[in-house]
Amino acid sequence: MADISTRRTEAETRLAELRQLQGVALLDDQDFYHAPLDEVEKELAALDAAEGEAVRRQRQEAARAEQERLANLRKTLTIVEEHRLEAVDRAEKAAHSLTDALKEVCARSADATRLLRSLGVHPATQLDAYESEFRMSLRFAIALKPLVGLRRRFGQIAFPEARTPFDQPWRTAEAAIANPDISKALRG
Repeated sequence: MADISTRRTEAETRLAELRQLQGVALLDDQDFYHAPLDEVEKELAALDAAEGEAVRRQRQEAARAEQERLANLRKTLTIVEEHRLEAVDRAEKAAHSLTDALKEVCARSADATRLLRSLGVHPATQLDAYESEFRMSLRFAIALKPLVGLRRRFGQIAFPEARTPFDQPWRTAEAAIANPDISKALRG
C-alpha cells in the first residue's frame, strides 16, 4: 500500500484529469459520468482524514513520550533529593563532630598549658587556647579548600588564605608544636 502523500498526489492528478474531462464534456454539450469524480473526491476526503489521524497519533505518541520523560525526570529527582538529604545528614553529623572535636582541642590545649605551668615549664604561647584555635581554623580552611576553591567562601562563611604549613597531618603537626615543652616537663 502506497503512503498517504503518494496516494494524495495520484488522487489529485486523477481529480484534475476528471475535472478537465468534466469541463470538456460541458463545453461539448455531452453527458459526464460523475461517479469517478465523486469517488476521487471521497478518496481525497478519506486521505485528509487519514493525514489528520496520523498527525493526531504522532501528537499522542509525542505527548506519551513527553509524559514518560517527565515521569523519569520525577523519578530521578526523587532519588537525587534522597541522596542530597542523606548528604545533608552526613554534613550535619560531621559538623557537630568537628565542633565537638575542636572544642576538645581548645580545652585540652588549655589543660596542657595549665599542667605545664604546674610542672614548672613555661610553655611557648603556641599551646594556649587562642593559638590552638588560630592553627585549627587554618587547618580547617585547608581541609575545605577543595570545596571552596579560589573563592575562599562557602555561602556566608569566609575563609582565610590557607597557608602551606597547615596542610600537614593535624596530629603530627600539633605534636611537633607541643613536644619540646612536654618533653621538658616529662623529664622533670
